[in-house]
Amino acid sequence: MRYIFALVLLLLGAPIFAQNYYIPDNNAAGGVANVIPFGSSPGGSFSNCRMHVRATAAELGNLPNIITGLGLASSQTGSAHYDTLEIVMDHIPATQAFSTVFANNLTSSAITVLSVTDYTWNVTSNTWNEVGLQGLFPYNGVDDLVIEIITTGATAPGGMRRGTNQRIYSISSTGPAPPTGVSSSSATKFEVSMLTGRTSSHGVGCPGANGTPVHTLAGTAQVGTTLFYDLANGVPSSLALLIVGYASTFPFPIDLSVINMPGCFAYTDLLFNAGATLDPTGGTTLPFAVPANAVGFLFYSQYACLDPTANTFGFTTSNYCRTYTGN
Repeated sequence: MRYIFALVLLLLGAPIFAQNYYIPDNNAAGGVANVIPFGSSPGGSFSNCRMHVRATAAELGNLPNIITGLGLASSQTGSAHYDTLEIVMDHIPATQAFSTVFANNLTSSAITVLSVTDYTWNVTSNTWNEVGLQGLFPYNGVDDLVIEIITTGATAPGGMRRGTNQRIYSISSTGPAPPTGVSSSSATKFEVSMLTGRTSSHGVGCPGANGTPVHTLAGTAQVGTTLFYDLANGVPSSLALLIVGYASTFPFPIDLSVINMPGCFAYTDLLFNAGATLDPTGGTTLPFAVPANAVGFLFYSQYACLDPTANTFGFTTSNYCRTYTGN
């Protein structure tokens, strides 16, 4: 997974360009909020959902490219959480109608681009929020695109904005969503990113002496720019460590209560780290100049904060952020 994005770009050899496409429109603040398939309240009828949505070749520019991101427009700000979340992408011929039997819309070439457990997605209202894909999808520019989203244990601060495109969906209050759904013209709006620099926020921090550490990103992940890795709510005038890694799948997240850090989680591996001195408010920022040729790199970041009074191990952790570098 570490170098898959960059490797595929090199192997393709053809000129491809960063582009975002919005289905059916780019109005992230418009449209009714709908909780399928991203959930509402814990244990409710919409906690376990399955949905298929579609983008035509024309809506995706009729050009081959690499899909590296998927964005949704939340109606409220907050944290969405999923016991499991899986997103699959596949090609579907333009002449093939959507079937209410989910399996009929997918082939053996379908690619799982996100498969996570115990997943927290921090969203902002009325803007496009990257869901945090782990893998890419090579789009052929000829067929339509079908996206499958399956959630279990889904809770969210509000619905995602919807349009009038077709969707196939099913819901179940207990157990996995059924294999057969129903059709309606109220599909969730979505943003398809192709080689575009994207960032997103995930996970939760654990409380310390100055509140819960919060990790955010300022700027963009576009090559040739500077991205700032910010921290708030650490211990004033103390120390913190920025951890950067490639991994976000099993065994992550790791519950750190086993080392006497209750409520804290490790969300990525330790590929690189950088120490930081915190200011009198408990904050800091570390700049990262994205190299001009660094298209297609995916990594994750999280802060660990020195906090001797928080627990017996003496550290707290922040949420984590995802960075995909692109044009």
